Amino acid sequence: MRHVVSDPSFLNGKPCLSGVRLSLELILEEFIQKKNLRDIVRKYPQLIDDDVVFVLQYAIRLINAHPEDAEPPRKPHHP
Repeated sequence: MRHVVSDPSFLNGKPCLSGVRLSLELILEEFIQKKNLRDIVRKYPQLIDDDVVFVLQYAIRLINAHPEDAEPPRKPHHP
């Protein structure tokens, strides 16, 4: 089973999925680009379905632990 690692000498310490050297951010960004789980696994063959699901579950746990940090940035209001 994979886990999250952070190494200051790799990707400036961004959280990464162990054993695959891909940041969680990169994997989540694929969903923002409207890719699905199968697309992501095809693009990054070092991943399996469970890895992508793990990243999503990890993100959900972080959001639930710190919901105040999960709010989307607000656009400035200009009168």
